[in-house]
Amino acid sequence: MQIGRKLADYFSKELETGVQIYDGHMVRVVTFFVGTLFHTFIYFYKTIHNMKEAGFFTNVFRIVPEFKRGLKISIGVGILYEIIKFIPVIIIKVIVDELVAGQSDATRLMYFIGGVFLAYVALTVIEYFAKRKQLGWMYYYDSLILKRAKKKLLQLHLAYHESFNTGAQVSKISKGSFKLADLSWFIFHEFIPTTIQLVLTFILLLYEQWILGAIFALFLPIIAYITMYTSKEVQPYRRLYHERRDDAIGELGESLFNISTVKDYVQEKKQFHKFERMVADYLHHADKRTRYSFEILKWRDVLITIGRGGTLGIAAYMVLQGTLSAGSLVLVYALTERAFLSTYRIGRLYSYLEDAAEPIERLLQLFATKAMVKDKAGAKSVTKLKGKIEFVQGQFAYGDSKPVLHDINLSVKPKQVVALVGRSGSGKSTMVKLLLRNYDITGGDILIDGHPISKYKIKEYKKRVAVVSQNVEIFNRSVLDNILFANPKATRKDVITAAKKAHAHEFILEFDDGYDTIVGEKGIRLSGGQKQRISIARALLKNPDIYIFDEATSSLDSESEQYIQKSIFAIAGKKTTIIIAHRLSTIKHADVIVVMDKGRIIEQGSYRELIKKKGAFARMIRLQKISEIRD
Repeated sequence: MQIGRKLADYFSKELETGVQIYDGHMVRVVTFFVGTLFHTFIYFYKTIHNMKEAGFFTNVFRIVPEFKRGLKISIGVGILYEIIKFIPVIIIKVIVDELVAGQSDATRLMYFIGGVFLAYVALTVIEYFAKRKQLGWMYYYDSLILKRAKKKLLQLHLAYHESFNTGAQVSKISKGSFKLADLSWFIFHEFIPTTIQLVLTFILLLYEQWILGAIFALFLPIIAYITMYTSKEVQPYRRLYHERRDDAIGELGESLFNISTVKDYVQEKKQFHKFERMVADYLHHADKRTRYSFEILKWRDVLITIGRGGTLGIAAYMVLQGTLSAGSLVLVYALTERAFLSTYRIGRLYSYLEDAAEPIERLLQLFATKAMVKDKAGAKSVTKLKGKIEFVQGQFAYGDSKPVLHDINLSVKPKQVVALVGRSGSGKSTMVKLLLRNYDITGGDILIDGHPISKYKIKEYKKRVAVVSQNVEIFNRSVLDNILFANPKATRKDVITAAKKAHAHEFILEFDDGYDTIVGEKGIRLSGGQKQRISIARALLKNPDIYIFDEATSSLDSESEQYIQKSIFAIAGKKTTIIIAHRLSTIKHADVIVVMDKGRIIEQGSYRELIKKKGAFARMIRLQKISEIRD
C-alpha cells in the first residue's frame, strides 16, 4: 500500500504538470521532458553517489584511471552508432509515405534500400569493433585491479592481515575486481547507447507529433522511478547477501587452509554442515531480495505495456484523422517499441549497479585503507647495521586495548646473543614484532645503532633483519625457490652453502628432485624440523645484521632441535642474535637472558647469574626439569 501511494503521488504530480502540454506550446513539452528526465537521472546519480562509500566513481577512477579513456571513446562511438541506427527507420518511413502517395519509382526505391543496407553494414562494423574493444577493456581492467589489489595488500601492515579472514579477503578481491570490470562492459555497452537512444527517440517523436513525445515523456520517468525505488528498497537484503556470502567463502578457505587438522580430528561432516548453514543463510537473503524486487517491478511492466499500446493506439487514431502519415505510424511504432524496451535495459543496468556496488565498495575500502606503519618524513637509508638494539621506556598496546608492554628498558650490544624467556603472553613476541617494525611502538622508543627505529626506511631496515619463527611459512614451490625467497639474486651455490650451514643439505638431497622438489602447500611434504632448517637457510642466505629466532625449536624432536641449535649458535658472536626460547636448557650459552612477565622485564643476566640469584628464572628451570622427569 505504501508503495502504491508513493507511485500515485508521483504520477499525479507528473500528470498535473503534463496537462500544460495541451496548451499547444511545444516548448513546454520539451521543458517537461527535460525536467522529468533530469529529475530521474539526478535521482539515479544521487543514489549512486550516496552509497556507503562517498565518491564512488571518484574512487573507481582513482584505482583505474584508464577507465576514463574508455568512457570517452564509448560515448563518442555510442553517439555515432545510435545516430546511424535511426537512419534505416527514417528511410523506411519515407518509403512507406511515398508508396502510399504513389510517388516512388523503382530507381528511387533501390536508392533507399541501398541506404538502409549501407546503414546496417556500418552498424555491423561499428558494433564488431566496439564490442571487441570493450570486451578487451573489461579483461584488461580486471587484470589491473587484481594486480593493484595484491600490491595494496602487500603494502599494508601486519595488523591488517591479522584482523581479517584470508578466504574472505580473497573473495572480496576476486568478486570486487570482477564486478568492477563487468561494470565497465555494462556502462560502455548498455548505459551509454541506451541513454543516447532515449534522447534521440524523444527528439524524433517530438518532431513527428508533439503529443506522442509528451506521452513518452510522461511514462519514461515514472518507469525509471519505479526501477530505482525498487533497487533502493532491496539494498539491505543485497548488502546482507554479499556479506554472508563472503563469510561463507571465508569459512570454505579456512577449512581448506587447515585441512590436516580437519582430517586428523574427523571433522569433515561438522565443517560441511557449518558451511551448508552459511550458504543457506546467504541464499535466504538472496531469495528475499528477489521476491521483493519482482513484487514491485510487475508495476513497471504494466506501465511499459500501457505506454507501448497507448502510444501506438493514439498514433493509429491520428492516421485515421489524417494528422499523421502511414510512414510516420511505422516510424512511431519502431521508435516506441525500441525505446520502451530500452527502459528494461536502463532498469537492468541500475539494478546491476546497485548489486555491484556492495562488492565494489568493499574492494574500495581495501584501497582506502591506510598503512599504520609507514616511512616517516625524512627517513634515512640503511645498507649496513652494527646491530646495537636499545629499548628505552618502551610501551605498546594493540589498538585501543590495554598495554601489553610496560617500561621496557633493554640494551643489546652488537654481535651479542640475547635470550627472551617467560610465560606465554608475557610480551616476548610483541617485542619481536616491534623490532621487525610490523607495528610502531606506542610509548618510549627503540633505538637501532643509536637512532630511533622509525628514522630508517622500513624496506631497507627489514632487509638487515632476518627472523625464524615457530610457525614457518613455506610456499608451494621448490626447496630452492623457498630458500631463494630471502635473496632472489643469490646463486644455486649460495643456496647450497646456506643449506649446509643450516644442516638442511643432507635431507634435501634425499628427495627425488633434490633442491627442485616441490614441497606442497604450506610445505606439507616436509616435517616440522625440515621446515625450520629451510627457514634458517633462508635467513642465512639473506645475510642480515640482526637475527631473530622466535621459539624456533619449541615443537621439535630432540634430533631436529640439536641440528637447529648448532645452526643458531654457529651464528653467535658474528651477528646480533635475539632468541625467544621455550626450552630453557637451550639458552645456556646466551650472553644475556631477559626474563619477562606480564609485559615487564623482571630479571636479566647470564645463565649462571640468574641461577645463583634463585629468582624467577631459577624457578622456571626447576619447574621445567620436574616436568621433563615426569614425562
